Amino acid sequence: MADEDVAPEQGELAITRTGDRLRLAREAAGLSLADVATRTRITQRHLAAIEKSDYSELPGRTYATGFARAYARAVDLSEAEIGASVRRELEEDAYGARPVYEAYEPTDPARLPTARLTWTLVVIVLVLMSAYGVWRFLSVEPDEALIAAQNRAADESEAPQSDGATAPATKTGPAGQAAVAASAPVVLTGISEVWIGFDDAAGKTENWRTLDAGETYQVPPDYIEQFTLRTSIPQALKVTVGGRDIGPVGPADTLVKGVSLKPADLVARAEGSGTPAAPRPGLPQPKG
Repeated sequence: MADEDVAPEQGELAITRTGDRLRLAREAAGLSLADVATRTRITQRHLAAIEKSDYSELPGRTYATGFARAYARAVDLSEAEIGASVRRELEEDAYGARPVYEAYEPTDPARLPTARLTWTLVVIVLVLMSAYGVWRFLSVEPDEALIAAQNRAADESEAPQSDGATAPATKTGPAGQAAVAASAPVVLTGISEVWIGFDDAAGKTENWRTLDAGETYQVPPDYIEQFTLRTSIPQALKVTVGGRDIGPVGPADTLVKGVSLKPADLVARAEGSGTPAAPRPGLPQPKG
């Protein structure tokens, strides 16, 4: 009677696929698919595919055999027998033509270097853009607004005085230099936004500021005696001594430093460079 009970079960297993054998063994052991997943550390969707003998849902041939052997070990079936059975079914299903390995998880570690490289490039680009912005802010390259302001200032200084008025004569010194009072105010005006600094005797910039377009700054008397002028955009800075425009303090787009702020030195510097000292419109001229 016992032999008759065993025979049907053996016949049933003989006609089932490997997945059916594993499922029946699991059910006989009173285990759920989640229990097998916990024991094998294999996801339930992969275990379900094995039970259906649907190996196309698994990552590859090696994984199909390995997962089935682990399943067999969890339900006390022969790993070798189950592994051989899966291999035979793979051959029958012509599954061997598929790639041996395919990544099956979206978080495959093999793909991480690409994302890391992408973020690295993004950071490098941002750093370079920031560095360029700082350099552009401090550079001496004039923009179109600055050039236009320069041209307007040049036109105004060269325009003839209206109503035939003649500018009052200016006293000259022994070398033909315009005489100027030592206490004449020195005023700095921004033609466009310009950075200026004041250096001490050692050449160290102790004080600095930025002048906006049209903003004026009268140099304090103690600055005139103690400091020299520094600027990176000479053509964007207008310097007047006693109301007289002495012209640019240096070549355009050049870092200029060590410029004496003493009125006589500024006038001498202008005349030495061949730049005539032009009266500043709208301001009274100093009397001789």
